[in-house]
Amino acid sequence: MFPPPPEEAIGCGNPRIFDHHIHSDGRSADDYELMALSGIDTVLIPCSTSNERRPTGASFDARFDRLLRTETERAARYGVRAWVALSVHAADVVDLPSALAGIEHLAERLDDPAVLAIGELSIRRFTDDELMIFERQLRLAAAAGKPAMVELPPELPEFHLMVEVLRDLFARDVIDPARVAAMDVHPPMVASLTELGCGGLGLPVSPASDLLFAVRKKLNHREVRSLVDDVGPDRLMLNSGFHFGSADPLGLARTVLRLRLDGMDPDTLRGLARDTATAFFGLDDDPTADAGREMVSCVSTR
Repeated sequence: MFPPPPEEAIGCGNPRIFDHHIHSDGRSADDYELMALSGIDTVLIPCSTSNERRPTGASFDARFDRLLRTETERAARYGVRAWVALSVHAADVVDLPSALAGIEHLAERLDDPAVLAIGELSIRRFTDDELMIFERQLRLAAAAGKPAMVELPPELPEFHLMVEVLRDLFARDVIDPARVAAMDVHPPMVASLTELGCGGLGLPVSPASDLLFAVRKKLNHREVRSLVDDVGPDRLMLNSGFHFGSADPLGLARTVLRLRLDGMDPDTLRGLARDTATAFFGLDDDPTADAGREMVSCVSTR
């Protein structure tokens, strides 16, 4: 038999959740209802690859328009507040001229109040063109006063190449590292990213499962708990990172529940699930909105 959860974790709900890394534009709108029911009331939808090569600047702009108009509306229909991050993603680039034209369209979109960040920024082959596109968008983020989201390679050799690229850019003052959030972070990556000074470390989470089409590996609650015990919760932000492959729209909420039942300190859990990300991305979050619902009331009444 597994030990029962601590008494203070029984009879109360999860904290409100901000899922700052979802690719819902490639999924059913019904996922938003599941997220809303599970306590996810705010999401951030960054550009990732749509597996469509974009040969003109206008084709990138069409993607931006879809996220800003259609996707925020789809989320709102289910009571979820959606923000977006825009970028020219390396995997969608056909050539340098069209990518640079896409960045010009991106710059014109940054005054839209729904644009919270620039991202995800990616490097796939580490070519000169990719490095130029990557740097130009980081410079644009710095000039616009926006945070940047960087997609990390899943394999460690390419991850270490990315670290050296970021180290060089930070040394040249292209952008303040505190304004850069790394996405798809796993425990072996944390020390290097912390040493670089990245301001946010996005951990993709979901309970362990045997998925047929998993695009990215996720951390389960035990791995999250071990990481927090090892390095502390500073800069760590939980997200679902769900995408067009096999992914659970309830994965983040399920992980938060398991951490709560495992006895994680309520303030630490609230930081992982919401507060650290809202602070990094500059959201004006109203803490009084949690009154009567969330973990402030998680005390035994017996």
